[in-house]
Amino acid sequence: MKNQKQRIVLGTLYGILSGIVWGLCGIIGQYFFSHYSVETGWITSMRLLVGGLTLLTLAGIQDPGGFWKLWQEPRYLPRFFAYTILGLFSVQFFFYLSIQYSNAATATILPLTAPIFILLYTALWKKHPVSKKSILYVVLTMLGVTLLVSEGDLSQLSISPMALVAGLLSALGILFNTTLPTHFMNRFGSLYTLGWGFLVAGIFSNFLYPVWKLTFQVDAVSLSISAIIAFFGTAFAFWILLQALKLV
Repeated sequence: MKNQKQRIVLGTLYGILSGIVWGLCGIIGQYFFSHYSVETGWITSMRLLVGGLTLLTLAGIQDPGGFWKLWQEPRYLPRFFAYTILGLFSVQFFFYLSIQYSNAATATILPLTAPIFILLYTALWKKHPVSKKSILYVVLTMLGVTLLVSEGDLSQLSISPMALVAGLLSALGILFNTTLPTHFMNRFGSLYTLGWGFLVAGIFSNFLYPVWKLTFQVDAVSLSISAIIAFFGTAFAFWILLQALKLV
């Protein structure tokens, strides 16, 4: 029982850390939109490709023998492709689209509706009862992060219909990120699951928004922002989130 509680506490801390990193990169992304003519699609394609290659490199170093295992079991591929498109791509793309049409504070708040979708999924699809404590935790978390990112000034959370739709679609993507990859993580490992997921989602994104088509000025600042978003806000943040899911 003690070990289980420690796992829950550690998993919760990992989840909070992932959310903080995600929010900080949202602020950086808003700066990117404000000072450079960068497109949401380009950011998505770039961060998915770089994040995927980074995690696959780490996974290959840790477990070289497991590199191709996912692709050797085709019965899992339909669910895996659903995870990459409905989960990974959707979360990344719609989060930054929400920033583009509003601001980082608003875009960070909207994905916090994801626990509502998850509770509904648990209650309606899995037929598991939802405790009052779980509902209370969700409400308090949403309230706390709302006050944090708005610094207590809710007037910062002005929103357009496009930003609202994009933010809610990002939250729905988090539902798929939470429910679809657990089997892959247990079978193939979190690094391979996330690394291949990012890479496949990045290839899909590049069919829509090629990463080689630049619409902004390339300089030291824009390259630094891109690197932070790809390595810190994508590879690291999502890896930490997967660790939280495994523990909790």
